[in-house]
Amino acid sequence: MIVLDVEIKRAILGRNEEPLPDIEYCDGWRDFAGMGIACVCTFDLRTSLSRVFLEEDLQDLQGYLANQATAGFNTRRFDNQLLASHGVQVSGLHYDILEQIWVTLGLNPDRFEPRTHGGWSLDAVCEATLQVKKSGNGALAPVWWQRGQKGRVVDYCLRDVWLEAKLLRHILQHRHVLRAGQRLEMTLEQEILEACRP
Repeated sequence: MIVLDVEIKRAILGRNEEPLPDIEYCDGWRDFAGMGIACVCTFDLRTSLSRVFLEEDLQDLQGYLANQATAGFNTRRFDNQLLASHGVQVSGLHYDILEQIWVTLGLNPDRFEPRTHGGWSLDAVCEATLQVKKSGNGALAPVWWQRGQKGRVVDYCLRDVWLEAKLLRHILQHRHVLRAGQRLEMTLEQEILEACRP
């Protein structure tokens, strides 16, 4: 199974946030085509191989992901749609950790409500479950990218995909995640278990 994570080129303006004069912005969270792709980082659960794909490598990424089971965190609602808008189709078996958390909680994964769905960020879940935190804030990645700090963005993305893979391995082994003292028992379908076998 290939875990994937994507960082964008153009920033997304937050609520009550003033735009930075030297930064390009897209038209919001649904403007996948306008976001652009800075980099895509992958982690192969079987081999522990990490790879980095830049915008000019998207055709290679499509070939790499062909016929592969994939996973990530909030990937179905974000990363996969972002990739699709840039010509990369993530098809076949896919495991979205955040989506499965919401389903386990009895929530509709297609209708985000901050009061019920919020609080289960990658950082919050990894800190409580693995005692490991993210290395930064993803909202800053397009700012870093546009200001020429491309290595910083790639490093951040590699760290995120490593965290997602580490969290998935924990779920496979222990069948639960934690958040602020709350333990959530996770179920895994047989096809996911088979796709993750070494």
